[in-house]
Amino acid sequence: MDAFLVNISSFPVSVYTVGLGVVVGYWLISLIGLFDLDAFSADAEIDADVSELGGVAGLLTSLGLSGVPITIVISLLMLNGWFACYFISKAVPNFSELFWLLEIVLDLGVIVVSFMVSIFVTAIMIRPLKGMFKKINQEPISRSVIGRTCRVRSSRVDPNFGEAECIFQGASLILKVRSYPNVSFNTDEKIVLVEHIAQDDVFLVVSEKKFSEELK
Repeated sequence: MDAFLVNISSFPVSVYTVGLGVVVGYWLISLIGLFDLDAFSADAEIDADVSELGGVAGLLTSLGLSGVPITIVISLLMLNGWFACYFISKAVPNFSELFWLLEIVLDLGVIVVSFMVSIFVTAIMIRPLKGMFKKINQEPISRSVIGRTCRVRSSRVDPNFGEAECIFQGASLILKVRSYPNVSFNTDEKIVLVEHIAQDDVFLVVSEKKFSEELK
């Protein structure tokens, strides 16, 4: 166990260990948020599909990493890179301090090779997921988030001002929201998106309580 901990905290594996730790922390925070909202509400923070990322999209598509949310792609890249780097680094011989420069070069090479292996493995792993996300990716975000619960992010939400934070496909989505006349909300209040006004690109919202009562 001690040897394992030493390996994952030593260069070059530590690079992927840190990256994997960030990914795990992100998903834990997302899960806590989901449980707090009691539903899948709100992400590219939207968690955009990788096919919507402009210039980067071409590279990702050519590598077979398109068709699923970018957070999933990054998570799998870090996970697979960590495994690859761990096992490859164990196969690379250690040199004495006299050859420290050579050892650094080899370690950097391990990082690069591990990332290339990770791309290949990740591209294979996400193939079954593409069909699952195809419908979501084709559906306009403004339509997908209607009826979702969000949290007021700004100091207030009124008919003229407001922002809300939701969770969509695993990431944080910041939306411009407006309340109906004579209604306002404060920071951290739970609201529900009920209508999208395309010309202003804002969402009309009601309180979570009122929304639940109208459903009944």
